Amino acid sequence: MQREVARRAADWFLRWREAGLDQAERADLERWRAAHPDHERAWQRALRLAETFERIPSDVGMRTLDRRQRLDRRGALKHLAVLIGLAPAAYLAARALPWSEWSASYRTGIGERRELVLDDGSRVMLNTDSALDVLFDNEQRLLQLHAGEILVTSGDDGSPLPQRHRPLRVRTSEGMIEALGTRFLVRRGSAAPTRVAVFEGAVAIRPGDALASASPRVLHAGEQARFSHEAITPTTTAWPQLAAWTEGRLVADNMLLSRFLKELARYRHGLVRCDDRAGALRISGTFQLDHSDRILAALPATVPVDVAFLTPYWVTVRAR
Repeated sequence: MQREVARRAADWFLRWREAGLDQAERADLERWRAAHPDHERAWQRALRLAETFERIPSDVGMRTLDRRQRLDRRGALKHLAVLIGLAPAAYLAARALPWSEWSASYRTGIGERRELVLDDGSRVMLNTDSALDVLFDNEQRLLQLHAGEILVTSGDDGSPLPQRHRPLRVRTSEGMIEALGTRFLVRRGSAAPTRVAVFEGAVAIRPGDALASASPRVLHAGEQARFSHEAITPTTTAWPQLAAWTEGRLVADNMLLSRFLKELARYRHGLVRCDDRAGALRISGTFQLDHSDRILAALPATVPVDVAFLTPYWVTVRAR
């Protein structure tokens, strides 16, 4: 598809989503669509792309991928035009991308942490590379965690209907967590069950179809568990250091080096790899997450390994 056709379709689409079209503009759009088969094809592709988003904000049309909350219109137009102009195979692949994460109301980049204060007084800390939507209505206070990790400190309801208490819930693709007056952590990985750790109060976990589940698991302060769409793991101890990232620290207590490096890699761009012998070593200590290069460079003084920076974004750790 010609670049100009894709860009024109993106422009029409954003104008339509931003403020609607008046009668004259609608007529202009219809004439443009009818002028050439590629025009209609580009328009239909824009509509199908819109369906892949959970919602498209009415004032812009696309969410930012960096620290700003939203792309300006020029940026939104550029991104949408690229997607419309993709070849068919690439276009189909693009529809499978994680739009819900990219279009979330609140995002953090790699290595970034951010605190939100919600309308009800609840506080939510977002860890590195996280995506969250906040959906409050008259029935519930819902936090939709698409990716990453959050620490929630629940506040009073603050409902516009004083006679009705709205539960505070966190939803992931694996199920629902309901706060029972609490401070708790939720972590969602791309290929791992959702982890829930409770530090104050209690939460109720309902895997799968959250509202229909008849027997939730209740976790109390000092407990944690993981759950998938089908089941919840046995309850274990929730150590306070699980939330050390909120203070910019990574705490390791006789941790496998492979796991330590995997955790550290969440806070930096690029790849960190280690061989099997190095990964089997153990490490303990408290490390500042904002200085990952220094941590890696200092590893040989702590454990018997060599660290090679092939590039700033490709680090290899090998046992001596």
